[in-house]
Amino acid sequence: MRFVILDGFRGFFLLFMMIAHANAVLNAPIGRYNHHYIGWVEDAQGFVFISGLVVAMVYGKILLRKGRQAMAEGIGGRIRKIYAYHAALILTFLVAALLLPMAGIRADILGQQQDEPFVFTLASLMLTTGTLHMGILPMYLFFMLATPGVLWLFHTGRAPVVLAGSVLLWLFAQTGLPDLAQLPVEAGLDAAGHPINIGIYFNIFGWQALFCAGLWIGWLSASRRLDLGVLRRPELRPMVWLALGAFLLLLVLDVIAYKGYLPQHWRQLILAPIDRGNFHIVYVIAFAVDLFLVTWLIVAGPGSGNRGFALAGTALNWLFTRPALIALGKHSLQIFAAHILMVYALSIWAGETDVDAISPMTRNLLLLASLAPLWGVAWLHERVKLRRAATAAAAA
Repeated sequence: MRFVILDGFRGFFLLFMMIAHANAVLNAPIGRYNHHYIGWVEDAQGFVFISGLVVAMVYGKILLRKGRQAMAEGIGGRIRKIYAYHAALILTFLVAALLLPMAGIRADILGQQQDEPFVFTLASLMLTTGTLHMGILPMYLFFMLATPGVLWLFHTGRAPVVLAGSVLLWLFAQTGLPDLAQLPVEAGLDAAGHPINIGIYFNIFGWQALFCAGLWIGWLSASRRLDLGVLRRPELRPMVWLALGAFLLLLVLDVIAYKGYLPQHWRQLILAPIDRGNFHIVYVIAFAVDLFLVTWLIVAGPGSGNRGFALAGTALNWLFTRPALIALGKHSLQIFAAHILMVYALSIWAGETDVDAISPMTRNLLLLASLAPLWGVAWLHERVKLRRAATAAAAA
């Protein structure tokens, strides 16, 4: 049984990931009206958390019903599929990097593939580096490799050990040591005549906290120990108001920090220590606040007796159960890969075009048009799945 609202959330994160990445190229006015501009919680965070949640729900049930071996085999198959998509994207970029210069096109986004085609491609296939926006797949693969062991530890009652270890890894990420470890590797490659960047942008020691939290909640759901009914208790209402206040404060901090409402030296003072790649504490707090608020509004808001909360909860339930979002979320791997290809195509086109000379309305239309292929990919993959299922049924 699928939880369609989780597919809706994944679809929402994928849709706005596409909007954010495409708008970095197009700078369309309409693209600035999204949640990236009013808070610290972004689509990558939600996508990683929901991925951990769904993985634990699916493979946790397999562990409980069929055992550890079946669970590990299922996750292994999923890892192979994700890596196949990752490798296909990398090899597509390599081909583009080799062919585009023949047409007189210098694609800046593929600069490292063009300058160091063999070394950079090999490093990307080894999950140690990558081009723009490609960091999620390598990070996800690392997390999936650890998932069988984590789920087994949950199953054997050692969740506190896992959660404590996750906190320690997050703290390690905040030291900056993982980033510093990349420098001698890059220096060695440079000395050998291959100056490429190492790292996938996301510090996996920091971002694993999101995936691990998702795994834990998903495991509780799989083992039928997740009781969201507690959110309806009246004594939680003060926490809701506190979370709402924290949300508003973080929103104000984000807006004044990024919109230039403070002198430059104050903005630098606020933003300098906040490292998105390491998943800084501001992002942790913001995500926890948003997760609690959204979950409470969906579960308890409609019956809370507060008209504002009831309206917000009903609206969120409606939004994240829209078929258009569910369709994207059901095919998340394919949609993510398609969005990468489209953003790269946009970036290469923009490198040959004076985008600033294009009217704002045209840029708005281009941004909206860039979203349509996502549903085309979802439709196509759904047809492929149905055809495979029919073939398997006929063979049986």
